[in-house]
Amino acid sequence: MKIVKVLATLFLVVLATLVVIPLIVLAGLFIWLKLTEEGDEESLELDQEGI
Repeated sequence: MKIVKVLATLFLVVLATLVVIPLIVLAGLFIWLKLTEEGDEESLELDQEGI
C-alpha cells in the first residue's frame, strides 16, 4: 500500500512540473516581449523625429 502512495505522489509531482514549467517559460517570454517592445517604440519615435 505504501508503494501506491509513493507512486501517486510521484505522479502528482510530475504532473505539476509539466504544468508549472511551461507557465514559467511563457511568463518569461511575455515579460521579455514587453521589455523589448518598449525599446522598439522608443527607437521608432527617435527615427520619426529625425525625419
